[in-house]
Amino acid sequence: MTQNLDLKAIERKAFRSTHQDGLWDIYIGITMLVCALLLNIPDNEDFPLPVFVLGMAGMGIAFAIFHFGKKFITVPRMGRVKFGPGRQKRKITLAWVMGAFVMVTLGLNLFTLYVWNASSSAQPVELNLAPSLERAVVASIAALIAGLSTIVISYYKEFTRGYYIALLMGIGFFFAMLLDTPVPVVVAAALILLPGLYVFLRFLRGHPLPQDIPNDQS
Repeated sequence: MTQNLDLKAIERKAFRSTHQDGLWDIYIGITMLVCALLLNIPDNEDFPLPVFVLGMAGMGIAFAIFHFGKKFITVPRMGRVKFGPGRQKRKITLAWVMGAFVMVTLGLNLFTLYVWNASSSAQPVELNLAPSLERAVVASIAALIAGLSTIVISYYKEFTRGYYIALLMGIGFFFAMLLDTPVPVVVAAALILLPGLYVFLRFLRGHPLPQDIPNDQS
């Protein structure tokens, strides 16, 4: 019994250690900077192609840093671990939960688009909300989508820093939508990205590449 508890504790420690490279923080930070770029487009202008290309390039860079960082930096230093059925079940549960979040997010986005368009049109708004209240509703929904989804991911991944990230994301998107400025998202992105870079550099110092032991040719 004690041996099983020890094995579970070791597996849990190994599972949590997969996040100590800071790459997830860097990925989210860059993604939020891309969101800030998109939020900077004025409401009365069409979606410009250069902004779209730049946004896609930013997302590509974020994914490349995360994917290749894990492959060529993290794995050579920590090895690859195959977790037991319990951890695999958590991954499956997370996939189902995030699928549900996608459906809920789609519905909420349609609702927020309706409110946003109704508030800017000359037609009377059926919700009978003041423009400031409509903006607050949209901002609250955006904050809930960003924050709650990150909290759920952090819970199933046992990613403690994820709760801090979720809080910053919620606050950033709320005030960005409420005040109609991307500055809060940029600030939140910096408060996520810079600590992530620090964690990454600390990981590199604390986990040097293993040296090949030369064969004794005496």
